[in-house]
Amino acid sequence: MRRLNLSSKSVFVVVATMLVTVVAVRAIATSASPADQGGQAAAPPKVVTAIRGSKVTAAPQDPVLRGRELVINHACGECHGGGDDPAATGWLAGMTPGSQTAVEFEIGPPPCGLEPKAKGCFKTRPRNLTPDNDTGMGRFTERQLFNALRYGLRPENTPDVVITSTTPGQGNFPKIPHYLAPPMPWPGWRHMPDADLRAIAAYLKRGLKPVVNKVPESEGPPDFWASGMTPENIGKYPAPAFPTANETMPAAKDRARVLRGRQLVLDHDCAACHRGPSPDSKGWLGGITAPAQAFVIGPCFTDEKAPCFTGRPRNLTPDKETGLGDWTVDEFIATMKTGRERGKGRPVLPPMPVQNLRALSDTDIRALFAYLQSLPPVKNRTPQPIEPTEQN
Repeated sequence: MRRLNLSSKSVFVVVATMLVTVVAVRAIATSASPADQGGQAAAPPKVVTAIRGSKVTAAPQDPVLRGRELVINHACGECHGGGDDPAATGWLAGMTPGSQTAVEFEIGPPPCGLEPKAKGCFKTRPRNLTPDNDTGMGRFTERQLFNALRYGLRPENTPDVVITSTTPGQGNFPKIPHYLAPPMPWPGWRHMPDADLRAIAAYLKRGLKPVVNKVPESEGPPDFWASGMTPENIGKYPAPAFPTANETMPAAKDRARVLRGRQLVLDHDCAACHRGPSPDSKGWLGGITAPAQAFVIGPCFTDEKAPCFTGRPRNLTPDKETGLGDWTVDEFIATMKTGRERGKGRPVLPPMPVQNLRALSDTDIRALFAYLQSLPPVKNRTPQPIEPTEQN
C-alpha cells in the first residue's frame, strides 16, 4: 500500500484507486541471499553503546526502540492515527471520529478512488494497534502479529504457531486464509528481516499504552481478499533475484549501497505508487502511465463541493528528461528531508510519505538514491500533480 501523507488540518477521507494498485507491493524471503549471491543486502545492524566497567561494547538495539523507529519511518501512523508523531493524541489507536489521520478507506475497482460518488466500494478502517485487550492488539501474541506482518493474515483468524509456507493448508498456513484488508501494506513488509518484524510486534505489544477504541470491522469480499493476493497483483515471494532485466549490476564498490537501496525500495513499497509490482515488472519505478493510477485525496469525498489533491507518482528512473537523471544526491536528500520539491519549493504532495521517510538516516537515503540511479532509464513523462487550489 502506498503510505499516505494525511497530516493536514483538514480531515481527509482517502479512497484507494483499486485493489491491485492499493496492495501492489512486493516481497522477499527473510532468507534472501547476501549481496555476493545476487540477493538483497541485509539492513545494517543497529547498535547502541553499552558501558560495562571500563569497556565500551556494542550491543544489539533494543527491539522495542527498533520497532518504534520502523513504525515511524514506515508511516504506520498515517493510517492508524497520529501521523508521524508518537506524542500525538490517538497514536496508533485506529480510526476515531474527527481524526485527522486515521480515516476510512474505500477500496475497489475504478472509479473507486477517482470519483467520490463511486459505487461498489468496500469500506476498510484502520484498526487499533495499541495493546488494549478488548479493542486492540492486547489479546494477540507477538508471534501472531509477526504472522500478520509477514503473511498478511488477520491475527484473530490465525493460530499462534510458526508458519513455514505461503500455500493454503501447508506449513501451518491456514487452509482458508483471512487476509488483512487493504490498504495494509503487508506484502511490502514481507521484505523486512525477521528481526525487524519482531521488533514492530514488540513495540506494539510492549512499547505502547493501551487505548480503548473499538473500530468497526472493515468490509470486504467473501473470500477475504484472497483473489487479490496473487503474485500478479502483489509481486513474487521471494522477490526476483538481483539484477532483473529492469536493473543493472553496479560496480563492486557500489554494490552494497545499491542493494541496500533496493531493500529499502521494496520494504517501503515505493513501487505501489511508482509502478510495480515487482522488480522484473515492465516499467518498474517508471511512474504512472494511465489516469486510473493517479490518486484523488481530500475532503471532496465527504463534501462534493470541496477540492481534492490529484497525486500522480513520478518517474523515479534516471532518465534525464522525464526522471531523476539530472538530480544530485544532495538534492534528493534535501527533498526527502524537507518535503519540498527541488527547485520549486512547494510541498511534495500526498500520497508521498516524505514526513516519514525523512526519519531515515542520510546513509539510507543515499542508498535509495544509489539504487534509483543504477536503474536503466525509462522515458515516461508523468503529468504534474494537482493541488486543490489549482482545481478551482
